[in-house]
Amino acid sequence: MIDFRYHLVSLISVFLALAVGIVLGAGPLRESLGAQLAGQVEQLRTEQDDLRAEAEDLRTQNDQLAGFINEIGPELVAGTLEDNDVVVISDHNSTRQAVQHLTGLVEHAGARSVPRISLQPALWDPAAEQRRSDAVDSVAGIAPVLLDRGLEDDEQVPALIVTLLTQDSSAEVTPDLRSQVWQVLIDNQLVTVDGDIPPRASAVVYAAAEPAQFTVDSDDDPTAAERAQQLLTVQSRLLATLAQTRTPAVLSVATPHNDGTVGILRSVRGDSTFSELSTTDRLQSADGPVLAVLALIEQVRGGAGDYGTTADADARVPGLPEAALINEQIEETTGTEGTGAGPGDTDPGSQDPAPSDGGGAE
Repeated sequence: MIDFRYHLVSLISVFLALAVGIVLGAGPLRESLGAQLAGQVEQLRTEQDDLRAEAEDLRTQNDQLAGFINEIGPELVAGTLEDNDVVVISDHNSTRQAVQHLTGLVEHAGARSVPRISLQPALWDPAAEQRRSDAVDSVAGIAPVLLDRGLEDDEQVPALIVTLLTQDSSAEVTPDLRSQVWQVLIDNQLVTVDGDIPPRASAVVYAAAEPAQFTVDSDDDPTAAERAQQLLTVQSRLLATLAQTRTPAVLSVATPHNDGTVGILRSVRGDSTFSELSTTDRLQSADGPVLAVLALIEQVRGGAGDYGTTADADARVPGLPEAALINEQIEETTGTEGTGAGPGDTDPGSQDPAPSDGGGAE
């Protein structure tokens, strides 16, 4: 049995240790620890201010460069797409201004025609499955050769759109029959068409909105997930079919906050399925449409790449003779090679997103 005095000694020891700690903390250690902590706080505050100033400087440089690219864009692309029929596909009203700018640039580049196709929400709305099925059944009744029976129903329509754009007319698919199929898609509110669709598109630009634009407030979690998955299915199938045709094509995506880690851009970049395509980010920014058209020019000439300012872009702009002025400006502004990282970029090997360019939907 432990004697009471042992408890007493233990309690005295605890209180003595507490007293020593209080004395030291209020005396010599207080000043030393306080000075250390104050120094660390001040160092962190200085580092934060430096990083904030650096980010602001990068934003300013990027804004200046974007303005420069936008200003000289029409001059750079003039006459570069003559005798081409370029189809512009979009998927959300939020890209309307950028699509108008892009279309104007393609026309300035000398394209013979620039019809626009708008993908409609019924293509990915979970509640519109029957409408999609009805459209596929109607096409099967008038032009079954245009359908790929190896695909699921939800992939049929996006693949069909590409087939209609890229397949040459034949005895089985006459221009009149092709028009009937387009009308089926229009009547089922799956697409809208602005302009005359050419017999065969020379090149295609797909202008894609950021994923956040497609959310519906009334969706519960399962419906929202199904909608997002169906959207990605539609986008992926359309682009995969486009890549298979080897038609010159560019995916240009809105990337507010310079974030390319979500949505279709993340799915396409780095996937060999889409290696024939080019991609650009920054569609919502002043220079986004110019980047898309420059990438399209490179595609028509047989090249491909990923361009913009997100971390996984190959370069700021394509390495075209037409882009020499831009590359010179990048070198003057940043001290880097014009076909490498530009303002707002991070190391390509980094997993962190690049600093924001301050852009948003315009």
